[in-house]
Amino acid sequence: MFRKILVCTDLSPASDALIQCVDDFKILGMEEVVLAHVIYVANTPGLEEMLAEEARPGLERQRKFLTEQGLKVVVEMPFGKPAHTLNDTAEKHDVSAIIVGSHGKGILRSATLGSVSSRLLNLSQRPVFLARIALLTSGKCELICPKLFSRVLYPTDFSETAERAFGYLEKVVAETKCPVTILHTHDERTHGQPLSSHQEEWKKLHGFLLEPRKVRLEALGSAEVRIDLPYGVPSQEIIRYVKEGNYSIVVMGSNGKGFSGELMMGSVANEVARLAEVPILFVPALR
Repeated sequence: MFRKILVCTDLSPASDALIQCVDDFKILGMEEVVLAHVIYVANTPGLEEMLAEEARPGLERQRKFLTEQGLKVVVEMPFGKPAHTLNDTAEKHDVSAIIVGSHGKGILRSATLGSVSSRLLNLSQRPVFLARIALLTSGKCELICPKLFSRVLYPTDFSETAERAFGYLEKVVAETKCPVTILHTHDERTHGQPLSSHQEEWKKLHGFLLEPRKVRLEALGSAEVRIDLPYGVPSQEIIRYVKEGNYSIVVMGSNGKGFSGELMMGSVANEVARLAEVPILFVPALR
């Protein structure tokens, strides 16, 4: 499923922390890493070769670390605008997924999710794993939630993209046997304040619709599968569950309209990308 992965690095301490999470993907079949560092000079062209020369020792250090984990490593140092260049590199190498960091200045020179990570999420036709990096008071960086596949939250709006994300989730469960919570939110903005009778009918219907997914995950060996059907704003409920539920990762679609009427990357997924405090695996729609 994730045989070859593109890892985005800017050679900062935050990137070193990001490299640490790559090993967790070996359980999902990863064998090869494309380690990519983009050289981009916006206002002073001509410095690219000098910057590339300065970057080589850091890239070699990270390459060596990954090689010692038993991985085949290809190093890329292309010139261009970071998000588009990383997306082009992913297409060139036909990778299974892209790993990029967010939060804490250092990952791709972005102070928060913002520029590069958000553009890459919108550009990529391949799954993007958004890792969380914490900047400690000591100045060191640390990967948030080092055991990535210990407990998964899977939000769904019943869209085709959410179904595609479920396919990836099935493969994760087959390899890790991790517990999963399936989450679908009764959107208060669409339905207004619910009557108790209406809410119960809604829960029965959507619980019935989600039960086959629960059965499939249990058959694959998941330690526990829950179906939760809260009432509220979808993005806010996902973020609340992340904060309260001790989840290690969120697996979700990154765009596509479903029963909730949400355009996920434009609203729900974008809010989750900005505010959720755990890593997220975003699976894009087929284009």
